[in-house]
Amino acid sequence: KLYTDGPHLALFFGTAIFAFEGITLVLPLRNAMRKPSDFARKMGVLNMGMTLVTFMFLFAGTLGYLKWGEEVGGSLTLNLGDTILAQSVKVMVSAGVMLGYPLQFFIAIQIMLPNAIEIMHLQRRPFTGELLFRTIMVVLTLCIAELVPALGLFMSLIGALCSTALALVFPPMIELLIKRDDNKGPGAWLFTKNIGILILALLGFSTGTYESLTQIVLHFNEAE
Repeated sequence: KLYTDGPHLALFFGTAIFAFEGITLVLPLRNAMRKPSDFARKMGVLNMGMTLVTFMFLFAGTLGYLKWGEEVGGSLTLNLGDTILAQSVKVMVSAGVMLGYPLQFFIAIQIMLPNAIEIMHLQRRPFTGELLFRTIMVVLTLCIAELVPALGLFMSLIGALCSTALALVFPPMIELLIKRDDNKGPGAWLFTKNIGILILALLGFSTGTYESLTQIVLHFNEAE
């Protein structure tokens, strides 16, 4: 089908927003650039990177749906068979997750690290404390991921519940607050744009969270 109903559209919204997991690296990446002004220009790092990533997601998602239709799993790798090529793809995806996960986890670790080192009484050995804490957190999140029975539904829930705020709520609110202190104010276009984004975020948050929780409850009831 080329279209879907409202509940599935809400699940799609949460899953799509989940793809914004890398948004936490935007500011650190900009601050680390030699020329930060190149980050947000028309053909800069942000626009070119987001264009490439969006195309890759659309391409993979479209091919996956054309191949498996309604039977597509929460991750395309769940639908791959046991052939050598399929196993090679799974290995490459696993390697990508393994190498990229520390980057995605960087900001959260940096925030929690000072208190963690103090709790572990490793102030005199900060490098050991950081290495130990990173290992504990990676293993902990790995165990949580292994225990999740319905990966796609939980991805949609996290996307609607957390990623919506991170990608669609905080940025326009922060921009409005910053522009409010300017002499010219936010301007009609900027104000309208950010209010529209906030309305979309509220709609996606409420419908996506509700539908994800509903489907999770139904999934566990069917499992029983």
